[in-house]
Amino acid sequence: MKKIVLFLTIITTLLFTGCDKEEFLDQPIQGRQQLDDFFSNAQNAENFINGIYRKINGESWWQVNFQRQINEMASDDNWAGNTAQPRPDITGIAQYNVFPGSTYFNSFWESHYIGITRANIALDRIPGVDIDADKKEQFLGEAKFIRAFFYFDLVRNFGGVPIVSSYNEILDPSINDKTRASVEEVYAFIESDLEEAINSLPRKSEYAPADLGRATKGAAQSLLAKVYLYQEKWGDAQDMAFKVMQLGEYILEPNFADLYKVGNAHGMESIFAIEFINNPVFSEVGGQFPITNGSRGDRGWGWGSPTSDLENAFLSEGDNIRLQSTIIKHGEPVFGDPTVTEFDGKPSENKSGRTNRKYYTPVADRPEPYARGQIPGQYIHIRLADVILMHAEAAYFNGDETAAKNSLKLVRDRVSLNTNMSLSGAALRDAIWKERRLELALEQQRLYDIRRQKINGVPRITLILGPNGSFVKYNTEDNTDPFETTNLLEPMDSGSLFDPNVHMLWPIPPEEIQLSRGNIVQNPGY
Repeated sequence: MKKIVLFLTIITTLLFTGCDKEEFLDQPIQGRQQLDDFFSNAQNAENFINGIYRKINGESWWQVNFQRQINEMASDDNWAGNTAQPRPDITGIAQYNVFPGSTYFNSFWESHYIGITRANIALDRIPGVDIDADKKEQFLGEAKFIRAFFYFDLVRNFGGVPIVSSYNEILDPSINDKTRASVEEVYAFIESDLEEAINSLPRKSEYAPADLGRATKGAAQSLLAKVYLYQEKWGDAQDMAFKVMQLGEYILEPNFADLYKVGNAHGMESIFAIEFINNPVFSEVGGQFPITNGSRGDRGWGWGSPTSDLENAFLSEGDNIRLQSTIIKHGEPVFGDPTVTEFDGKPSENKSGRTNRKYYTPVADRPEPYARGQIPGQYIHIRLADVILMHAEAAYFNGDETAAKNSLKLVRDRVSLNTNMSLSGAALRDAIWKERRLELALEQQRLYDIRRQKINGVPRITLILGPNGSFVKYNTEDNTDPFETTNLLEPMDSGSLFDPNVHMLWPIPPEEIQLSRGNIVQNPGY
């Protein structure tokens, strides 16, 4: 936790910019100021709030978002992908040969606690700012939502973590004596923040266009529904998800392909998203994924390649609408980009010859230079279809199969798939889980889902990964995909080293344990 203190100078002396809309967060750094100056008026207070948003996606490719991409590689939806640049620190995580001191775990932890510190400063200082009461309430709601967002990320990845609820705690030397709170305590803290945020935040429709991207009442309710879902508080999750569905603020995009279309940021389905812009002055306000995730034959780095197992899941359902908007395959046209009739997936340097279509930027929309940190687009953290499927899952486990099927049907109707309304029991459960995989594929949800979902008390991930897992068996015994089985620079047994006694969580960065003088205890097995 001492590292937080080490970064305090940066946090409190610079006016940070965010990475959402140009009108909203694209503001020049103001230079060194005293902490009090940040909150001398409404504009400075708003600028400080904007700086908290910046930590949600990280401030460089290797920070938060790339760890989310690595998490996807550690599931059955992605290979590590890039076989031209051996990176044991990346492939090791993907293959569960985990190095606890990985840069990516460190940066994930560090970035989140810097964001939490910024939120705590805002919560401590904004009550004393002489500004409009409604605006003050909004700022406090935003800070609490983002703080909850950070802690939810931390607890899902590391388990119980130290709770720091005030800026004053950071200044107290006893900060180094902080121990890990229990998972239950962290979730209770998150719930409290979100309950207060719900009461403080405006609806999406109440924001001016320039402010879209800020936290909203619906975003706080949606995140709280997910927090309930992860704790298996089925009734609470069902009720809260239904409230979002009934807000009248969000509608499923009629055309699935429009979800990630450049120029459709904060669209009708989006509940909480970070928008990227092309701005050469500020080098990191653009999207990172189109480059880190993009094909090596298309000026990308090739990390995180969709698996044939994921493709087969779409094909087994006859789900061509979502498949074409999710996976680009070597040698085939790119859906929605008429300039690319034969995509170069570079199978000689990529495990699967496949690329994530959701974060692909059509040629006509690419700035020059086409470079990391300059590409427009958005990263959607929460959208309506996710909430509807949370409602379906919670309703099922809450014994309300009719509501579960109705919600399942809502999502499937959008992509012209029939829904078997006679489904019941385990078959209905499996249909809902499969729908989450297809609908939210490559949106960094899969690893978390298969960790938390259980069959007879056993986490699904143990049935998918590990030496006897279905994904490992498919790749080592049955897989005939010409791209995957030809390029063996990434082993076919990805996921075989998964150990449920160790890998349900990632390791606490050893440096943090050292700085805490051992008060922070490492996760078992690391």
